[in-house]
Amino acid sequence: MHPRPDREAERLSALHALGLLDTAPEAHFDAVCRLARTLFRVPYAWISLVDAERLWCKASSGITFGPTARDAAFCHRAILSDALLMVEDAADDPRFRDIALVTGPSGVRFYAGVPLVLRPGLALGTLCLGDTVPRRLSEAETAQLADLAAIVVAQLRHSEARIASETEARRRRASEEALAQANRNLRLAERMARIGHWRADLISGAVTWSDEVCRLHGRAPGDPAATLDESLAYYHPEDRPRILALVAEARERREGFSFRARIVRADGDIRVVVSHGICELDAAGAVAALFGSVQDVTEIDRAETELRASTALLDATLEHMDQGLMMIDEAGIVRVCNERAIALLDLPPDLMRSGPTFDDVRRHQIARGDFARCDDALRQQVAHEPLAGHPHTYERERPNGTVLEIRTVSLPTGGAVRTYTDITARKAADAQVAHMARHDGLTGLPNRALFRDSLDRRLSVVRRHGGTCGVLYLDLDAFKAVNDTFGHAAGDALLRAVAERIRAALRQEDLPARLGGDEFAVLLGGEADAASAAATAERLISSLREPVDLGGPRATVGVSIGIAVAPEHGSDSDLLLKRADLALYRAKSEGRNTHRLFAAAMDQAAQDRHRREIDLRLALRRGEFTLHYQPVVDLAGGRVAAVEALLRWNHPDRGPLGPAAFLSLAEETGLIVPLGEWVLNRALRDARALPPGMRMVVNVASAALRQDGLASALRAALAATGTPPESLELDIAEGAIPEETGRLADLADLGIGLALDDFGAGASSLGALRRLPFGRIKLDPALSACPEQADLLRAIVGLGRALGRDVIAKGVETPAQLAAVRAAGCTAAQGFWLGRPVPFGDLAPVLAGPVTRRGTRRSRSA
Repeated sequence: MHPRPDREAERLSALHALGLLDTAPEAHFDAVCRLARTLFRVPYAWISLVDAERLWCKASSGITFGPTARDAAFCHRAILSDALLMVEDAADDPRFRDIALVTGPSGVRFYAGVPLVLRPGLALGTLCLGDTVPRRLSEAETAQLADLAAIVVAQLRHSEARIASETEARRRRASEEALAQANRNLRLAERMARIGHWRADLISGAVTWSDEVCRLHGRAPGDPAATLDESLAYYHPEDRPRILALVAEARERREGFSFRARIVRADGDIRVVVSHGICELDAAGAVAALFGSVQDVTEIDRAETELRASTALLDATLEHMDQGLMMIDEAGIVRVCNERAIALLDLPPDLMRSGPTFDDVRRHQIARGDFARCDDALRQQVAHEPLAGHPHTYERERPNGTVLEIRTVSLPTGGAVRTYTDITARKAADAQVAHMARHDGLTGLPNRALFRDSLDRRLSVVRRHGGTCGVLYLDLDAFKAVNDTFGHAAGDALLRAVAERIRAALRQEDLPARLGGDEFAVLLGGEADAASAAATAERLISSLREPVDLGGPRATVGVSIGIAVAPEHGSDSDLLLKRADLALYRAKSEGRNTHRLFAAAMDQAAQDRHRREIDLRLALRRGEFTLHYQPVVDLAGGRVAAVEALLRWNHPDRGPLGPAAFLSLAEETGLIVPLGEWVLNRALRDARALPPGMRMVVNVASAALRQDGLASALRAALAATGTPPESLELDIAEGAIPEETGRLADLADLGIGLALDDFGAGASSLGALRRLPFGRIKLDPALSACPEQADLLRAIVGLGRALGRDVIAKGVETPAQLAAVRAAGCTAAQGFWLGRPVPFGDLAPVLAGPVTRRGTRRSRSA
C-alpha cells in the first residue's frame, strides 16, 4: 500500500461531491489538455481525478486510458503535496519504472504533474504532462504549467460552488414547500425562490430573520438583529449608501428591489450576498414592511473571480509565449492568434482583428512572397493545399531570413492549433556545431577528425593509382614555458599566431591541422618526397622561429617536425602517423627546433621504450616499489609535523631508482594512475603507526586527479585502513589546477588536507589560490636554494599569510637555507638538512622528539 494524504477521507468526500467521476468529457477540461500538449510540445496531456482505489481520466489529449488502479499511476504520489511532481526519467525511477504507462505502448519516460488543490491539503487530482523521452521543465515552463492547473482548479471550484448552490437551493425549496401553507411569509418566500428570508416592519421597526439569515450574519439561529438600523449596519460601509438609496427608491415607488453587496460579520469574515426585496402594503396602499430573501454567493463570487483571473492569466500567457500560436476552428476561421504569431509572420493587425479565415491569411502571405524561399514541393503544399494536407511539422525560411519551425496539431472537433517557433539562432548554431566538429575552435584549422579523413582519402588514391603522400608531424618546443609564465590566455594567443604562420608557410594545396594541445600536422598536397617535405619543414621552422607578440610580452618558440612519406614509410594512416610521430620524437630528442625523416632505427628506439614500459608494468605487478618518508618539520616547535611519502623502485638489474628515472614514462603510459593508487594505499597503512596529530603527505599526479571517482576511491581507502581524513594531506602540483577545480572541492569535502606543491615554479593564479581549498602552500625548492631570492621568498610567505595559508619550504639542505626560510616566516620546512627520506621503519628516531638537523633530535636536557 502506497502512502495516502493525511486528510484522505475529507479529500474523497470533496471529490465525490463534485460529481465528476465516471462522467462524459467536458469541453473546457479537454481544451486545457490540448493547450498543455501544444504549449509544452509533449505527446500526452491529461487531467486525472484520484478516487479511493482508482484513477479516473477526466480529460486527455494524445493518450487514452480507462480507470486505472491508484497505486499503478504517477498521480497517487503527485497529490501527496501541493507542489509539482516532476519525474525526469521514469525508466530510472524505482517508484514508477514498472507501471503500465512506462512499460506499455505509451512508453512514458518523462512525467510532470501539478496537484489540483481545491483547498489547502485537498488535492483531488492532477494536471499531467507525459513524454516518451527524458526531459526537464524550465522555471518558466513550470510556472506556465501551474497557471494551467490554476485554470482547472477554478473550473472545479466553479462546479463545487454551483453544486453547493443548487443543493442548498433544492433543500431550501423543499423546506419552503413543506411550510408553504403554514403562513404568508413562507408562501412569499417560495414565490421568490429565496434561500434565507427576512422582514422589516416599518411601523414598529422590528426585524425578523430566518435561521439561515442569522447564520449568514454570523449569529446564532433565532438571534436576529433587533432593529433595521442594526441590520443595515452589517453591510460594508462602501456598499451601505447604495443599498439605502435602492430601498428608499423602492419604498417611494412601492416596487421591489435587488442588490449584491458585502456583509461584514462580527468575526471580520466578509460574505457576498444577493438580496431580493418587495414592499408590503397595508390596506391603504402605504408601505408597511419590507420582505425579502438573501442568498450567500461568496463561493460563487470567489469562483467567478478566480475564473476571470485564470482567463486573464491564460490570455497573458498566450501573449507572452515565445512561440506564435494560431487556432483555426472547423470552419477555417482563425479564432486565436497571439501577438508573437503576428510578429513572426509579419501579419497586419487589422487583418487578424477582423476574424479572417486561414485562407485569407495565406492569400496575404502569397501576395507578399512569404513562401519564396521554400523548395518547390513544400511551397506547393503549404501555399495551396488545405490545412489538413500540410506536414505536421516542417521548417521554412521567410524572406527576411527568419527560419520558422511550424507544428500543426489537429483538434478532435475539427480545425487545428498551429505554433510558430523562431529557430533562426538554433539553425545557425547547428551550422556552427557542424563546422566545429571538423575544425579546431581556437585556431580555425582542421581538427584531427578532418585531417584523418583527408589522409585516408589521399592514401586510398595512392594505393589504387600510385604516387606519393607526405605527412609532417609538428610539436612546439617551448609552449609549456609560455603557458606557465604568461598564463593560458597568452598560450591561446600563441597557438592562434602559430596557426597563422603555418598557413602562411604552406602552399594552397597543403592541409594544416591542429591535432590537440600544441601538436599540429600537415598533409602535403601533390606528389611529395623526402626533399620537398624537408623544404616545407625548413620553411615552417624558419617562420615559427620569429618572436610572437602576445599583446605586451614577446615569446619565442621553436618547432620540432617529424616527416613520413607514403608508400615508402607505410600505406595506411595509422602506420604513417605513427612513423611521423617517431620521427618527431627523434627531432625533439636531438635538440629540438629541427626536423627528422623517419628511419627504420626509430622503430627500434620505440621498441626499447616499449620494453621499459613492460618493465614498469611488471615492477608494479611484482611489488618492486617501496616508499621512503621524509619529515616535514614545524619551525616554531622544532618537531616533525608530517612525513611525505616518496616512491622508490628496486630495479632487479639497475638497483634502487628514484622517481626521476621512471615517473615521466609512467605519466606517458598512464601507469601513473595505478602506481599512485598503490602509493596511497601503502602510505595510509603506514600512517596508522604515526603519532596522533601527525600528517601523512602523498603526492597526486595530474592524471590521477583527472580520473572520475577519485574522491570515492579516497573515501574507500580511508575507511579500509581506518585512517582519519585529517591525517592525510595531498600535494597537488600547479599544472593540475586549472582544469580540476571541481574535483579539488570534492576532495576537500572529505576532510583531508590539500597543499599547493612547488609554488613559484610556474605561473600561479592568485585568484585560483584564493578560490581553491588549499590549506598549505609548498614552495618550489629553488626559492630555498638561492639567497638572491630572499625578497621574493618573503613576499610569497607574506602572500600565504594574507590568504590564511601555511607556507612550507622545500629543499632545505644547509643551515643558511634553514635560517633564511625561518626568517622569511615559513611555518614548516623539509630537506636533507632536516632529514633524508628513509624507510618507514627507520623513522622512529626522527619522530621521537625535536629535530635540530639531519635526522637528529635535541636532547632532553637541551
